[in-house]
Amino acid sequence: MANVGSVVDGNDYNSIVDGVTAILGLGSGGDGYGQIVFSKEDSPSLGTANVINNSEWNFLRSDINKCSRHQSNTDALPQDIPDNHIIGADASGPSVTRITGDTFSIDSPNVNTGINDWANALTQIQSQKNSISASQRTLTTTRAFANSQRTTTWGGQFQGQAIYCEIRVIFSGGYECTNSAGTRVTASGADHARHFFNSGGQIRLSQFLSGATAKDSDWGTMLGNGGNAIFEANRTSGDGTANYRDGNTNVDGDIGGSIESALGFYQLSTGYQIIAKKNGSQAEYAENYYTLYVKRNSAYDEITFKWEFHDIDTGDQTGIGPAVDEPVLASGGSMGAGIDLLRATGSFVSVPEPTPDIVTELRLT
Repeated sequence: MANVGSVVDGNDYNSIVDGVTAILGLGSGGDGYGQIVFSKEDSPSLGTANVINNSEWNFLRSDINKCSRHQSNTDALPQDIPDNHIIGADASGPSVTRITGDTFSIDSPNVNTGINDWANALTQIQSQKNSISASQRTLTTTRAFANSQRTTTWGGQFQGQAIYCEIRVIFSGGYECTNSAGTRVTASGADHARHFFNSGGQIRLSQFLSGATAKDSDWGTMLGNGGNAIFEANRTSGDGTANYRDGNTNVDGDIGGSIESALGFYQLSTGYQIIAKKNGSQAEYAENYYTLYVKRNSAYDEITFKWEFHDIDTGDQTGIGPAVDEPVLASGGSMGAGIDLLRATGSFVSVPEPTPDIVTELRLT
């Protein structure tokens, strides 16, 4: 932080520029939205003693506000710096009065426009870096990004029969962004994946089944109540009643089992890991369940999701339901599993859409 009354050190400016660049630009690891950072590309004081003029301060202000607008649709720094104003620690103004040596006071100070306000704004956008405003995003619905469907029967008398599908999400990169040196570079596929999740992007996984039998109705209720599994940067949350890999839940539901750690993009491995599970809704079909799994490739630019639907009901022996287990989709109808995306698409931060690839349509295991 700059000291009131003293000369602003160029390093104070540079550190803020670098902090903004880490969030808005190429970044690395959990930082980076994959955008152009004009304040970094046009920075005048990287290792020099050049004076930082008003336009450069306002470039920096604009880049900070791009992050803030993306995160909360508000400006972290609402006031610009008028031409020829001098920046102080906590204010700016048209002139200064020397007190003694290098100690000054700002004449007619314009508060909330000092370098410490920029530093505080940087702290704000750093603390909210994975947030995204509803006005700065696009959300697809009804499995519009990718969808695998099945209409043929399965399960029933073949106790323990299961079907599954796999859908891959491919991040190709190929767009320009600013790196930490202030140079424009081309984002890789792995960068694209990071930028998607760092900017608040989500991959939403849902499933459905329609049919006229009691068993189909239970499967439909189970899949509908399971809702969306919402795969994020560092966890899998959800909007339904399934068990999700959010860090607070025994996902597989084992009696006496432990709570699994949260799992999102940054916790992926090259082998499948469970992220959600849901059992049947009615007592006579409670044995049936579906599970969701996820893995990445070695290059971090492809993520594959797998649904498994297990029909292990043996028929109802209580006299309430059918004594012999009936097949799924016996009356016609259809079932499906698929993906929707929530993606940064605002005028301040926008990340390209990845590409879907249905690896395995719904079929028997």
